[in-house]
Amino acid sequence: MSSTNDKTYAEQTPHLIADADSLGRLVEDLAAHPDDDVALDTEADSFHHYFEKVCLLQLARAGTAWLVDPLAGLDLAPLFGLLSRRRLLLHGADYDLRLLSRGYGFHPREIFDTMLAAQLLGQKEIGLAALLSGRLGVTLDKSSQRADWSRRPLTTILVTYAAADVLHLHALVALLEADLSAKGRLEWHAEECTRLLAQDLAPAPEDPETDWRIKGSNALSAKERAFLRELWSAREERARALDLPPFRVLHNETLLSLSRKAASGEQDLAALFPRPVPSGFAGRLREALETARALPPTAWPPARRGEIVRTEPELEKAVYGLKARRDAVAARLGLDPGVLASRAALVDVARAELAARAPLAPAELVAATGLSRWKAELLAGARS
Repeated sequence: MSSTNDKTYAEQTPHLIADADSLGRLVEDLAAHPDDDVALDTEADSFHHYFEKVCLLQLARAGTAWLVDPLAGLDLAPLFGLLSRRRLLLHGADYDLRLLSRGYGFHPREIFDTMLAAQLLGQKEIGLAALLSGRLGVTLDKSSQRADWSRRPLTTILVTYAAADVLHLHALVALLEADLSAKGRLEWHAEECTRLLAQDLAPAPEDPETDWRIKGSNALSAKERAFLRELWSAREERARALDLPPFRVLHNETLLSLSRKAASGEQDLAALFPRPVPSGFAGRLREALETARALPPTAWPPARRGEIVRTEPELEKAVYGLKARRDAVAARLGLDPGVLASRAALVDVARAELAARAPLAPAELVAATGLSRWKAELLAGARS
């Protein structure tokens, strides 16, 4: 991290919280300043482990950063209790909220998402590094993005990297808030943050019928897909057992290639795998190949077909008209059209208005489609 405009922050050493005493001091500090915003970020280990977990919790207030170690066996309930009662500043909050909800049942009361703010201001580059560089002249070193955050002790480089992601968020939020206010878009941002907090954060349930359908599986023959399904299951079992990301066991491209070769008749494991395979895994792979070979053609999985879409001229005409209105509004506001309304949202609006046989008022659009209120108002107002 380097900064010519924010040297005070850059030169401070973050506080590492890895024992009950240091955690207690952090809790006391936050309790003494109940109205202060707190910057928040997380680091996880999905690039290195099958079972993803929060490995570091970064907080900042008043120019000081705290790095809380969730792997140190601490009781974080008092900390999360304090954090849940104040506004948190995050960038791209969706991922962090999901991690903290699944790992700790944590749900904040209020957030300010700097990425959402940048989108609503029509910024082309919305990554944190780009925003800090353009707004504050702060350069972030992102070379540690794929570090294994579960390893201890944390190196000085990782400590500095982690702190940098939160130390400048207060200053960035102040600038973005001022711009949103000047453009009359603060309420838009508040509504989007509220919707983000209200979303279902539970992980998708496992689906044995579709989970194995990796990119490229539809291009295989039905017989090849039968081999892919079995090999994918073997890989998942291995990845779980070793607590490794599946791609570190076998890449998806390798699975596709193996499936084609095995379906064409190749049975020699040494010919299928150019590199040696651990004996335990080799046995499981042979079992998977034998299971696939024994399947009758009637049991081979078909290609996954999308929902049959029948041409609806009236609907398409309505969507086309809505798209033109959306694009005109977005151009006037300097927004990416997709930020205002996706095609799926336009289809929902068109269906609702066709069903009503009349244009809908903003409140009616919100009720019928779940569209954000500010988006409904802009789309409805564009009719005149």
